[in-house]
Amino acid sequence: MNQQDIDLYRKFQKSPILFIEKTWGLVPQPLLSEFDGMQVNPSELKHFMFAPFIKGKHLTWQQWVLLLCIEQSISGKSKKRIAIESGQGTGKTAVLAMVIIWFLFCHKDARVPCTAPTVEQMYDALWREVYLWLDRAPKGIKELFEWTSDLLKVRERPETWFARARTARKEKPEALAGIHGDHILVVVDEASGVDDEIFRIAEGMLTGGNVIFIMFSQHQRLFGYFHSAFTSDKEAYQTLSFNSLESPVVDKKFTERIAEKYGTDSDVWRIQVLGQAPKADAVDEKGYVPLLNDEDIRVGPDVPLVGQKRLGIDPSGEGSDTTEWTERDSYKAKNCLTEKISNSLSIAAKTQALMDLDKIDDNKTYVDNFGEGANVAVELAKARKFVKAINVGLPAEDSERFLNKRAEAFWRLREWCRKGGELIGEHAGELKAELLVIKYRYGSGGRIQIMSKEDMRKAGIKSPNKADSLMLTFVDPESNYNYKAEESNEPFDSHAIISF
Repeated sequence: MNQQDIDLYRKFQKSPILFIEKTWGLVPQPLLSEFDGMQVNPSELKHFMFAPFIKGKHLTWQQWVLLLCIEQSISGKSKKRIAIESGQGTGKTAVLAMVIIWFLFCHKDARVPCTAPTVEQMYDALWREVYLWLDRAPKGIKELFEWTSDLLKVRERPETWFARARTARKEKPEALAGIHGDHILVVVDEASGVDDEIFRIAEGMLTGGNVIFIMFSQHQRLFGYFHSAFTSDKEAYQTLSFNSLESPVVDKKFTERIAEKYGTDSDVWRIQVLGQAPKADAVDEKGYVPLLNDEDIRVGPDVPLVGQKRLGIDPSGEGSDTTEWTERDSYKAKNCLTEKISNSLSIAAKTQALMDLDKIDDNKTYVDNFGEGANVAVELAKARKFVKAINVGLPAEDSERFLNKRAEAFWRLREWCRKGGELIGEHAGELKAELLVIKYRYGSGGRIQIMSKEDMRKAGIKSPNKADSLMLTFVDPESNYNYKAEESNEPFDSHAIISF
């Protein structure tokens, strides 16, 4: 290397922005003239300060802000821990891939542990971006590295100079363990879904000299290590919030679809678009929030169910729990039967009687297949009633969003209530009270989970058997709510339909 190359290399060490410009030809989205030259902190820069973005020429203003934070970390002007909460599609993964390549190129024997909660998030997102940006680099840079499915190694010293990709799971907490050296960059993708134990193991490496720690995520949980970076531990971090509406690379069709499907007052909108945490109303110490509020649940007059009906059965045995039968149509739900002491024969007999009386199809009858319920479907089959035996602990249809079928079905029930579904009958008040104690949170991997019955019992909450029997009627994806109401995005009114 001649002196000119050495000088450029030293400049690269201080500036990933310069490295990205020389390597990929990308420069920051320019400031408008009236804001150019302003002395502001990176977090104070806003989208309206920037000239139009040109794809293939510019880094987005949000990507530039992150790089400025990294440069402040390098210079000692700000903290070496950076946390980014972000909506979807803002380009954070792409810029972090470039940063990983920059850090390895500029620091001898650098080590870069990278992690995310799931295989999809780690290898299909961040690690794929690392490959794509390395492939786009000039030949002189690209040939210095060897990319594999879980390593990016510098060919000169592959044993000591590398980036490593590992998923972060509580049962295998070593994703960020065993990394030591003079130059370390820690990258955590979808950090909101990473268990705190992973971060506790990593704390030891965050006290060294040239160590930069970057975690970024949709802000899906109101507890945990990532959340604390924006709340109780905020003084230790540079924090950034990326709004998808303000990104020049996010397709407007995406934000419009989220607004139409979930509403702009929903947690989905806050998390996936605004890059903010879910609402903090009534959050308990474990991060759970109520699934439904009082105003979400309507109680209507006791009128007959009409049209296609569904029946959910939450069985119990001879313990303190009750067996519950709840019927509903597209607009109303009624808890129609309770039994204090049950067995599979009695549950099957009463279920068959209700099916025959109210003309409910076999494939619209749902029995919880746990405990006493495991034999109910068998007894019904003997009577030629082939109902659906449901294990709500199995993976959801939308397994990326929900922990299991129980969470997914309760979420459909939530949407149905918010569209105007009503509880009717003499037990409507009891059913409403049970629905009000159902809680959810964003758990591992950012998936929605419902508080388990066991945790409810520990918290002194009576088992919500009526609510569970209604939940079962929402297991099928087409069973959530009236489709005309969904298409119009307006609540349906069962009174209008009945009177008609």
